[in-house]
Amino acid sequence: MRTVIYGAGGIGSVVGGYLKLAGQDVILVGRPGHVRAINDRGLRIISPSGTRLVRLNAVTGADELEFRDGDVSFLCVKGQDTERALDQMAPAGSNVPVFCFQNGVRNEALAARFVKDVYGVMVDMWVEYLVDGEVTVRADPPGRFVIGRYPSGTDPVIETVAAGLRSAGFYVKVTPDVMPYKWGKLIANLGNAVDAVCKAKPQDVAFIYHAARREARDILSGAGVSLVSLKDLDREWPESAARTVSGEGHGSTWQSLARRGAAVETDFLNGEIVRLARRLGLPAPVNEGLLRLCEEMVARREPPGKYTGDELAGLLGLK
Repeated sequence: MRTVIYGAGGIGSVVGGYLKLAGQDVILVGRPGHVRAINDRGLRIISPSGTRLVRLNAVTGADELEFRDGDVSFLCVKGQDTERALDQMAPAGSNVPVFCFQNGVRNEALAARFVKDVYGVMVDMWVEYLVDGEVTVRADPPGRFVIGRYPSGTDPVIETVAAGLRSAGFYVKVTPDVMPYKWGKLIANLGNAVDAVCKAKPQDVAFIYHAARREARDILSGAGVSLVSLKDLDREWPESAARTVSGEGHGSTWQSLARRGAAVETDFLNGEIVRLARRLGLPAPVNEGLLRLCEEMVARREPPGKYTGDELAGLLGLK
């Protein structure tokens, strides 16, 4: 089995790198600068257990791939890039199973429009990608995944993929009902916007994180959406929670702003709550405000950390 990592950013590069270190067949698809650095010098992975240089193949697009029987694709792009990535992949690999290693809950439905076999993956990792050819993973083991067929079920393909990931050092749980885990992770990811727009330390603005998540839980409860939070997962799968974490990092939205990216995935996180609230006729001022602020900063190409904690609380109506 060959694994095609489509979207070699932080998550994709770390997953692909660890799979390669375990002796598996991997190819990365990523941005030109990152791909060039990997092909020239290798992928540098910095982790709590040390720094490793991984030699693996990388390309810049699906048109450089020749899919073959037995391939699987790990879709690791941000939500705003999902449809474009699938559109590029479809002509070459429409029969290739797609595993959505992504935050948010909309990617699987999008993928199901393009391919027959779609799998949801709840991703819990601390990674950073700020320099081409280099990624940092801040936990050891490097991450945990909950995987299931979309919209429900399991099959032998999942078991094969899970075995490969476990052999590479990841914790993996297979479930027939993956989406509640992805909703639970979405709740945690609502804080990415706070981390991105605010320069304060997380402990100093914990009340803002709590407000965004509490608002979302109330809306999901009103919509009848079931979820399994990361704390619930810790309780039902305690061995996966026992990881060594090194240093303090920032979330993917902060990293996108730091790279002056053209878009962030806030619309697929806080925006998901806002859309659901509107459908139900409910207010969602905290998540709506965070979505607006992130979109404004992207449009102006502003770096992360624009607001103090007090300023952000005032803008969100929390003072």
